[in-house]
Amino acid sequence: MDSLDFDLHELILDQLASILSSDVDTTNEDVLRLANRCPELPTDKDPGIGKPQQSIDFITKSYRQNISALASFAAGTGNEAHVNKILPILLNYLKFFPNFSFEDDLQWKDFSPPDQLSDKIVSELLNIATKTTAYREKIFKDICSFLGRLAHLLKCGDAEYICTVVLPMLNGLFRAIQSSNFPWHCNEFESFAHQSQALVHNDCLQEIGKIIDTIAHSSDPAHVYIKKFLARYQSQGYPLSTNGIILGLTMVMRSMLTRAIFVLSHPDDAFGLMTFKDVWGIVVCNKVVISLPVTDYVKKALRRTYVMSLQYFAELSIILDKLVAQGNDCPPALYAREIMAASLDVAAMASVFLHEVDDELISKLTTSLFNVPQTPDVKVQAAALDSATLLALNFPQTTLNMIKTIRKFLTTPSTIFELAVVADKNLTILDYAIIRLAYCLKTVPQETSSVIYNMLTSLSTGGHERPPVQPASPKKTLAPINTLSPDQISIHSSISGISRNEEQRQQVCENLVCTVTGVGCILKDDNITELCVTMLRSRLRNHTPAVDALILEKFVDIALISSDKTFTEIVRKFSEISRQKISSDNKVITSAVLKCQMDLASRISARPEFYELYLLNILSLFVDKGVDIQQTIAKDGKFQVTSLIGEIGILLPVLKTLMSHNDFKVHVNASKELVSLFRDMWFHCVLYGFVSEESWMREWRDCLIEIAQKTPPLVQESATNYLEKDLEYNSVLVRGNSDQELTNVRNSLSSFLPNRAYDIRYFSFAEVTFLLSVYHIEIMRCQMGQCSFILRYFVNKGVNTSKLVGCMEEIGNKVIDVFIKECTSRAIAHTINENFRTQVRCLMIATCHRLEKVHQLAIKQLDSLMTAFPSLLCDKKLLFLLLELIGLVWQSCDNEYTNEYSPTYTFISVKVGVTLDLPDSYIYRREVLSQLCEHAKKWLSLAMTRAPLEIRGLLENYLAEYDTHHSDNPVHMGRSVAFEMAKGFSRNDYKSGIFPRIPTAVVDNASELIKDYTLRRYYYGQATGAHHWLVSDIDKADKHDISLAKINDDIVDAQTRKVHISLAHLEKRILNHHHVSIKELSSTLHLAAGLLVAFSKLDEDLVHFIVWIPVYLFSPDSIKLGTEIWNWIINEKPIFEHRIMVEIADGWSWSVRNHRGLFSSALNMKDPFVNKMQYAPTDKATRDKNYKLAKDIFEPHLVWIQFLSGRFQAFRYRSNELVYLYVRLFQMTFDNCEHHSNHSLSREGRFQILIIGFRILQSNRMEASIEHKFRLRIYKTAFSWFSLSPKWVYGGNKRAMFSEYKLLIEVHKLVENDKIELNEILSTTPKKYSQFGLSPLTTAQDKNRDEIVNQFRKLRSLLLLFLESEISNLATWCNPLNSPDTIKDTFVPSAEKGLTEEEWKAIIRHSWTISPSLAVQLATRFKLTNVQNEVHKILCNNSADAVRVADALPLLLGDKLNPNLTSQFKYLLYWAPVPPIAAASYFSTYNDHPLVLQYAMRVLEYHPVDVVFFYIPQIVQALRFDSLGYIERFILGAAKISQLFAHQIIWNMNANMYKDDESSVPDSLKPTLDRIIENIVKSLSGEDKDFYEREFNFFNDVTSISGKLKPYIKKTKSEKKAKIDEEMAKIKVDVGVYLPSNPDGKVVDIDYKSGRPLQSHAKSAIFKVGDDCRQDVLALQLIAIFKNIFTSVGLDLYLFPYRIVATSPGCGVIDVIPNSISRDQLGREKVNSLYDYFLTKYGGLDSVTFQKARNSFIQSLAAYSVVSFLLQIKDRHNGNIMLDDEGHIIHIDFGFILDIAPGGINFESSPFKLTTEMIQVMGGSADVQQFKWFSELCIKAYLAVRPYAENICQCVGLMLGSGLPCFKGETLKRLRERFQLDKTERRAADFMIVKIHQSFENKRTVWYDSFQKATNGKTLFKIIFTSFQVLLKTRNPVKKKHLSQPAFKSRSERHLEGIQSISPLESSCLDNFRNTGMFTANERLKSGKFIQKCRYSDENIKHNLGQKKIGVTFDKLDISHVSQPLPELI
Repeated sequence: MDSLDFDLHELILDQLASILSSDVDTTNEDVLRLANRCPELPTDKDPGIGKPQQSIDFITKSYRQNISALASFAAGTGNEAHVNKILPILLNYLKFFPNFSFEDDLQWKDFSPPDQLSDKIVSELLNIATKTTAYREKIFKDICSFLGRLAHLLKCGDAEYICTVVLPMLNGLFRAIQSSNFPWHCNEFESFAHQSQALVHNDCLQEIGKIIDTIAHSSDPAHVYIKKFLARYQSQGYPLSTNGIILGLTMVMRSMLTRAIFVLSHPDDAFGLMTFKDVWGIVVCNKVVISLPVTDYVKKALRRTYVMSLQYFAELSIILDKLVAQGNDCPPALYAREIMAASLDVAAMASVFLHEVDDELISKLTTSLFNVPQTPDVKVQAAALDSATLLALNFPQTTLNMIKTIRKFLTTPSTIFELAVVADKNLTILDYAIIRLAYCLKTVPQETSSVIYNMLTSLSTGGHERPPVQPASPKKTLAPINTLSPDQISIHSSISGISRNEEQRQQVCENLVCTVTGVGCILKDDNITELCVTMLRSRLRNHTPAVDALILEKFVDIALISSDKTFTEIVRKFSEISRQKISSDNKVITSAVLKCQMDLASRISARPEFYELYLLNILSLFVDKGVDIQQTIAKDGKFQVTSLIGEIGILLPVLKTLMSHNDFKVHVNASKELVSLFRDMWFHCVLYGFVSEESWMREWRDCLIEIAQKTPPLVQESATNYLEKDLEYNSVLVRGNSDQELTNVRNSLSSFLPNRAYDIRYFSFAEVTFLLSVYHIEIMRCQMGQCSFILRYFVNKGVNTSKLVGCMEEIGNKVIDVFIKECTSRAIAHTINENFRTQVRCLMIATCHRLEKVHQLAIKQLDSLMTAFPSLLCDKKLLFLLLELIGLVWQSCDNEYTNEYSPTYTFISVKVGVTLDLPDSYIYRREVLSQLCEHAKKWLSLAMTRAPLEIRGLLENYLAEYDTHHSDNPVHMGRSVAFEMAKGFSRNDYKSGIFPRIPTAVVDNASELIKDYTLRRYYYGQATGAHHWLVSDIDKADKHDISLAKINDDIVDAQTRKVHISLAHLEKRILNHHHVSIKELSSTLHLAAGLLVAFSKLDEDLVHFIVWIPVYLFSPDSIKLGTEIWNWIINEKPIFEHRIMVEIADGWSWSVRNHRGLFSSALNMKDPFVNKMQYAPTDKATRDKNYKLAKDIFEPHLVWIQFLSGRFQAFRYRSNELVYLYVRLFQMTFDNCEHHSNHSLSREGRFQILIIGFRILQSNRMEASIEHKFRLRIYKTAFSWFSLSPKWVYGGNKRAMFSEYKLLIEVHKLVENDKIELNEILSTTPKKYSQFGLSPLTTAQDKNRDEIVNQFRKLRSLLLLFLESEISNLATWCNPLNSPDTIKDTFVPSAEKGLTEEEWKAIIRHSWTISPSLAVQLATRFKLTNVQNEVHKILCNNSADAVRVADALPLLLGDKLNPNLTSQFKYLLYWAPVPPIAAASYFSTYNDHPLVLQYAMRVLEYHPVDVVFFYIPQIVQALRFDSLGYIERFILGAAKISQLFAHQIIWNMNANMYKDDESSVPDSLKPTLDRIIENIVKSLSGEDKDFYEREFNFFNDVTSISGKLKPYIKKTKSEKKAKIDEEMAKIKVDVGVYLPSNPDGKVVDIDYKSGRPLQSHAKSAIFKVGDDCRQDVLALQLIAIFKNIFTSVGLDLYLFPYRIVATSPGCGVIDVIPNSISRDQLGREKVNSLYDYFLTKYGGLDSVTFQKARNSFIQSLAAYSVVSFLLQIKDRHNGNIMLDDEGHIIHIDFGFILDIAPGGINFESSPFKLTTEMIQVMGGSADVQQFKWFSELCIKAYLAVRPYAENICQCVGLMLGSGLPCFKGETLKRLRERFQLDKTERRAADFMIVKIHQSFENKRTVWYDSFQKATNGKTLFKIIFTSFQVLLKTRNPVKKKHLSQPAFKSRSERHLEGIQSISPLESSCLDNFRNTGMFTANERLKSGKFIQKCRYSDENIKHNLGQKKIGVTFDKLDISHVSQPLPELI
């Protein structure tokens, strides 16, 4: 081909023009825009008639397409104004066409551009004229003018112009008129004929012929294009020639005359859509009655046309004769036969118009019939037959002559009949002639019988002795012979051995048979058909077998139009011949009969009244032949039994064909005779092995399956028991059967029904045969989709009471099992058709059957179906039927109370079209209702697990459609069940079952149901109500002029336009990010949906808005609203489903592409150690805000996924298109898995998507490559989650926790059941080389199916391993206390169990090929040594693959430098960054390896300074290992970036200059620190340096006050106060200075009169001097880390890491805790317990305030308990425990952490402090809810921090060289041990449970607190313990800081001043205290020494307590100074 079959661009333009023309909103601007795309035309210029001197414009392809589109628009529009505007333009184009030039183009198909354009413009102009008569005259006149100008241009002499423009335009003009449906008038024909005279003038034609001939023989280069152009037409079969003009003109005249006659004779018939062939067929076959006279001008034109046509015919006949005589071909350009045929038609039509006929026409058509063509072309013969028929019908005087002529044609031997030449459509010339003869005979009915009789008589005389059997002579098929031209083809007989004369006689006989039967079939006269059948029957076997076969074949035609009598006679004849045994003598005729029987069975649907008659005939023949075979076997034995059986088997295809007609319901209400014949027929099939022997099954199984479908029950419904008797005396089974035969059939039945083998042993031969027949029938029937038919057997009493009933029930069970299996395979291919639903409907109705046995079996079968296909009830009809049946049975039960003694037996539901007949037993009715309700609820629950939204929507529809006016019963059980189920939750809704379990509470979804129901009904009513109101508001004066349908359409359009405007405005606002309330959104969308639901028309724009507006808004409320509305529309209007789902799929794709919801990275979680750490209390509001934000982002997709899942279940069985839409949609979704959010709350959505993916995969039969790729995408998406670090459930949403847990279990089940098919191969490529293979998660070649399956099994095993780990982790999180929980599903992991080391290695290696991060996470999740080692090994060998995985680096590097790994360190230059603390730790770990140091430096520089800022203490300590200066360079660089960083690091360096508080022992780091500080300060300049100086000067001024107060320690309070005021007055506040502990704030002013000695904690900061704060800095830094970890998980825990900054040795600034009080101070205020304090401060136990405070206490206590355990925080006396106003407990003063304890003695051996008073606040015992909360939070806190243990250890490890007293030996080792990193999450949780139990009222803690309580009230114990602490301090030179209450210490001092010595009694008390179980043996030894030393004088005591703490307080700035630490007091 040179080009496409069509021009796509032109087609699109035409379609757009058509759409534009049908749009009522098309404006004038639109029309002008279309017109302006066309070339301009001169408006004031006459084109003239000659050849233009200069072309107007150049017609390009684009111009041509635009003109074509403009013409299409004008013809299609109904707007008269538009037509008025465009019509002049089109007529102008027609006028000026010859003045345009066209581009040289030879790529066109069929016709050139001028040809196409001429055709298009003229065609559309005629269409306009047809539609609008006002334009008719003008258009016709211009077309004639166009024709006249073209005729004149043919004489212009320009060869190229004539050949490439004029002739093609003329050709297009002729073709347009021929194909037009324009209703021509006679006068228009006359005008056109007159205008065309110039065309057929000899001079014109000769000139054209000369030009074409000259060009054809020219070698002039200028003629090359013209030659190619003409050759192109020649190759297309339409050569341009003079005869082509004649042919075109002749065919135009034939068309115009035919249509003109039709218009005159059929003025009332629809004409517009009829083609020329249709019109011609009507005119030829009917007498023409012209109602109007023809004018003389028309007559003149007709006569001229008549003469011209016959003249052309005669001239061409002569030319053809000469060519044949010369042996030459007829040139295609001659168009000889085409013109001759058209000329005959035109002449005959002119004769009819003129009412004149002459002998010349008759002579020519007669000659044409008998002039046999030399080529297979019968156009002339067909035209002659048409002309003869026209004359016979319209000229009675010629009728008999024409009949005789056609009859002679048919009975004259001719080679023309030997060719299967098509004359018209599928008719051969023989058939064509027969039809024309029949039409002629219709006009003379009195002659018909004699003509038929004479022809039959001539058939008799044409007979002869039957020769030896020969095959029938086949009709010849045209096949070109390469060596001969078409005119030289010689037609030969294919029958060898028969003379030419004999062959001719046979042909005549065949023609006669065809003619008489054909005429009889057309005339449909019973007398004629009876005559034909009678005489032809008598002629059988008097001719050749071929003629006999033809007679039988034609009997079929006659049978289908004959009477009952004739039909019966024919089929009996067939049976008579068929009963004869097949032999060599009758093989041809018996085969012909079988063929005729099959043909009749196939075509009998034309006479459905003969169905049963013919079926009885065939069945009787089958049974009779079967009995004959039995008799033969009985007589002769089983010799040649196979061939005998085959004689009846050949009837099975006939039966199949007959019974396959859809309207033949033989199995419904079959007569007794039919049932008996079917039973006998199937008995024969069983006995002769048609249903069991493989050879017969291969040949006839398809037939048997089709027959089984329509076989009625082999027993009739009867109240009498006749079955066993009927079987006993059955004629087919009466013959004697051997014992072996009986055993065989019993064994056969037992193999099918093994559960009934025992019973079968006692059945007779007849009973077993009956059961086998039933079994095979029903199994085959159910395989074809019918499972309910088996129930009809149980309507028969004989079956129900016989011993066969058990086997019949078992057959029923087998039937439903096979049916489910078949339907499952079809469901996978989505080919379950309507018949499946029909079966379910039948079973539903049968559940309410009047017979109990049928009812029970129907319930059982339907239950099996519903269990296998839960989504069946998503079908609205089935759901409504089920509920209506419940309602009807309820009515039957209620009938007992409304009319007990006259029960109603029939119950009807018009709504679903069902009628129930129930017995009068009310007990049975109640039983039916009970079972039906029970099972209906079960089935509905199953359906709701799959498609909750769809089922709920359908139930709402059912409730809404109830018609109260047609029911007088207040109770409708169907509606009650609907409401009950609709308000329930779906079991598949993972969150629905997680509610408080309260026995009397009603937990359901009623509120949502009522809301949806109310909204839908309201807006549906609003739409329909507005419609009715608008109808009533129409002006009555105009109403009578408009149809009601028009009114309704206009109103709907008006309503819709208003809603469109509102929706468009709403969409615009949303896209512009304007606020739209959910109320407004709901009302607008519901109204739009109401319009769609209320009216049947699909509005594309409404669908677009309804889908996209919620999507664009993309909020939880909008998507929830959207899914509800989408579901509503689909349920109400299922025909809209496909369109809506396509739009929804586009919306989903938009959300993926635009990274919304689950695909948003906005909330991607980072490692807490790469986030900015803050010293601030836990902010619950921020945490809740983040949780809400995450829910708002992810919830829309969760709602959407639920909708998509439900819709899939709804259509998965029925819609291939929608399933494949889902496949494409989720392929795209899985392809974007790398864009999934990594937030823990995205887990639910991620796995919901996986569930849909697996369900699509498992319920869809895909082509292998598609299945392979789809499964890969699913696994890839699953692994994308597990490639991330494990994540806990975010927040405290218990429902979300359990739903995710259930969700993961569901995913695990789906993965376990993932069955790999890969069976549907579409490619012809061998599997080994097919283009789908598995290279994990990518497609590879050279993988066969087994290899792919094996790879997928590995993927599945790996995914199961990850899933089980995730499920186990979530199980621990959901149930941290490991207590019995009935909500949680039990799950037993199995993937990890029993894995050998080699299997682990294989798994790890496979995971690495998928993703290195996946392998790394294996090592994270499974703490097995062999797993860690194998991952490390793979990392070492493939380091380059893991450079993007930051978590892989610690596994690669290990604990220390491995020399064998240094070659892999080159990849560190590209490795992803680890947290900054990890990078800082690398400076001290890997022996200063340069690549490691470069990587660490790069990481530190990569992270923002405000992130690294937090780790200043560790960075300063890392300088100890910075031999190459990397850290120093980083510090200097960061200091230039951030002034705050510079200030803070200077203070920290100052604090680390010396090892002691007095700055007497310099640290080895001091030179380095001095240098760095100097360089930092030097680098400052300008404002930066000024700021530095102001800040540090101010800080030094403030801290110097404490030093100046030293001499005033023993002064009075007033003297101290005066000194403070004096020094404070000297301090000036510079602008912008800040507190070191609060760099985010600024000091504004100082209250110079607020200074006082330090007495409370209600200050903003404390400036300490003389105490090393660095240990507190570390502790609070770690607490801040814990807080950030807890926040990242969303745990409800509270920590307050207040800030401490060490500014120089022994100095620091401490943030104080606002609004708080110490537990010690509470004791001094006579508060006996925390519980009393809470009651006093917050109200009673039942008050909300108290409970809020208690909850705050629990959350903070849990957090600090875990922190205390991990950091081993000690010295937790009451002075170090604070309580804030909200109830939080806050720990302060961290002088004793990790490995240090007060005095070196570990008084507090419990894991953390959990005293009695704390437990009292939490409820008083371990069994209460509050303590459970505390325990769970402790465990979750512990689990949350374990993944970050290494980072925490790195924080501590870098500080080891600082010399802090908390580091003793193996500090890090013990710290790691407390994290229990080698344990699973469950075991770690159990470990923490033990620690909680150990801390619960720990004995030593009790003694410790008891002692402290005593000291609060007794001087002796206070003094003793104070002295004890002082002594220990003396023995342990560790300097401690204190945050105890100064007021409390002042009182202690006053107590000490009044005591001189310790009495013996006091000493005894101390001894007793020492001997308690509170201390270990070593501690008791130490305490004994202490007691001895306590017996010193008052002076010794005073000496040890001589140092005092003095402080000052400012309102704006609080400062305290301590010269030396005061001993700790509890």
